Amino acid sequence: MNILKQQVKNVLRQILTQAQKRKLIALKNFSHKFSLIKLITEVRLYYDKHPGTYSSALIYNKIFNSARISYKYNYFYTYDPTKVRLLPKTTSNLASITPDYEKIICSNINEIQFSVANIANKEFKLYMNSIIATIKNKAERLKKQKNKKGRISDLAMLLPDLLTRDCNSLDEAIQKLLFYNGLLWQSGHRHNGLGRLDYILYKYYLKDLNRGVEDYESAKEKLRNMCLVLGSQTKFKSPSIIGDTGQYILLGGIDKNGKNVENALTEMFLEIFTELKIPDPKLIIRVNDKTSNKIWDLCIKCVSNGCGSPLFMNETLIMNNMIQFGYAKEDVWNLGTSACWEPLIIGKSACQNNPFMSISICNALEKALLSAKTYNSFNELINEINIGLKEEIDQTIQDREFDYSPIMSLFCDSCIEREKDFSHGGSIYMFQGAQILGFPNLINSLLNIKEFVFEKRLVSLKDCQDIILNNYIGHEDLRLLFSNACEKKFGSTNEEVISLCNTIINNISKIINNKYSNGNHVKFGLSSPNYIAQSHDTHATLDGRKANMPYAVHISPISSSIDINEVLNFASMLNYPTNCLNGNVVDFILPSAYQKQRSKLISIIQNAFSRGLFQLQLNVLDKKTLIEAKEHPEKYPHLVVRIWGFSAYFNDLPEEYKDNLIARAETYEIA
Repeated sequence: MNILKQQVKNVLRQILTQAQKRKLIALKNFSHKFSLIKLITEVRLYYDKHPGTYSSALIYNKIFNSARISYKYNYFYTYDPTKVRLLPKTTSNLASITPDYEKIICSNINEIQFSVANIANKEFKLYMNSIIATIKNKAERLKKQKNKKGRISDLAMLLPDLLTRDCNSLDEAIQKLLFYNGLLWQSGHRHNGLGRLDYILYKYYLKDLNRGVEDYESAKEKLRNMCLVLGSQTKFKSPSIIGDTGQYILLGGIDKNGKNVENALTEMFLEIFTELKIPDPKLIIRVNDKTSNKIWDLCIKCVSNGCGSPLFMNETLIMNNMIQFGYAKEDVWNLGTSACWEPLIIGKSACQNNPFMSISICNALEKALLSAKTYNSFNELINEINIGLKEEIDQTIQDREFDYSPIMSLFCDSCIEREKDFSHGGSIYMFQGAQILGFPNLINSLLNIKEFVFEKRLVSLKDCQDIILNNYIGHEDLRLLFSNACEKKFGSTNEEVISLCNTIINNISKIINNKYSNGNHVKFGLSSPNYIAQSHDTHATLDGRKANMPYAVHISPISSSIDINEVLNFASMLNYPTNCLNGNVVDFILPSAYQKQRSKLISIIQNAFSRGLFQLQLNVLDKKTLIEAKEHPEKYPHLVVRIWGFSAYFNDLPEEYKDNLIARAETYEIA
């Protein structure tokens, strides 16, 4: 039977075209998202052989015309997951970008078309005009709903006109945002951010208030419905784990004039997520020394209620690093994030901040120890590790071919001026981002080696080699020693620990400073989503971690002796070089008891950010609840947890992620 299967595969390889092969692979990947009947009768795959060309624009036309427009929660939504655009194998989906919805909401598509008419590049002009015609046709199709009664008919007649002018109300602004947001998803882009919606939508809310057509509660209901629409297709928007959509709503921070953005909509969003406890979309809050106590309290209340939002980001520190790295000072006020935590400039950045596998830095230590070299001092070992780090970084950071984005190009002035697509020279910024995996594991391993090999001489380098190759077999005593004995651990504020961390960070920074991808500088971060995915088929590490076990998460302690206060102080003492800005997130699980200590928690977090903490995400969970949820999922259908940089329903997680959360919750409960 196996021989027959192989023969069939060989025949298929010979007779199928590249497009047919891509479609078969895609159908296999989509099989867990659709029922078999729907997969056969409704799913349609469109192979785009030449992205960025007129033939690609014709593919967009076919997809947009065949894709259904849904009506849910009082709004039309243009994303139909059964119509899928496929790319050549060598082309990566464009991911983790955030449109400038302030520009989109007030846009006039006829004026954009007029600007396109002046483009000299005929191919690009034809490409863009075709996309504009397709978008207009999409809106016109809604007029077929005119025979329906009430709001559906009114919205259907309104939308074509809405594309040609600024919005006159919060209701119109939400509908226009959802129209274009759905088209971005339909294009095949992933992790589409939503940006600063409290800042962008506030003026429309004020218009409504002044005219007496909205009040606080009615406006909040509209925002709630918008969030429910965006979260209604989470399963289809998630490329891997359900919930990983990149749909973030950014709150707070300064405006162009340096004035802090805190308004009624900031409060509404925080209240909505506290009440709904939904994982998607998610919230990120930009904090600074002027963030009010009221907003801090609403944020901690939201986190404590179990939705995993918001993630906190230190905008002052991040903006300063961005300016030094190469972003313009006049642009950084409008800083957003790629999907989870990686900074970019909203509407101007085509930066791909997670296009590579994560840089597994524990491999550098492993190579150094398994080489034939001997080390007479700890510093000699560090020097050899630096060579290994360079090898790992060189292997990871490469040039990549990315998809095109005609819709983003329409709303980016520099694309029209340069006559280039958003992701191919049209956007202002196209930096690439790398992510470091296993930073806590490497540091704890090095601390163990320094103390037990070079200082106390209780362990030999040969013992270390045996541990790596044989997964602690015959060395259980050393596994316990490495796990528990050393008081100097990653996450502690011990001076030696901080010094070693900063040495490794600075060494990585120097290596990456000389790296380019697609001709652009590369930034890096100490946070990685791949702490489980890239832990498979790995050797043991000298911090007590056994082979194939998950790496540590982001900037989080592995030891139960380190509490939230210490790890935040630790993270605020780390050195974040100019190019170390691609996500440096402290990830901590707080016991549920903290729900009763909001003021204490606010004080701890505020103090840490004032001292230099970069980013923070929290889970408020207890081990007992997680274990029971795993054993009896039917009792906890709405339990939300935070992993990587997104939130998800606990029941939707793969088993190894559930086990990882349970283990970490147990560790931090003791702390």
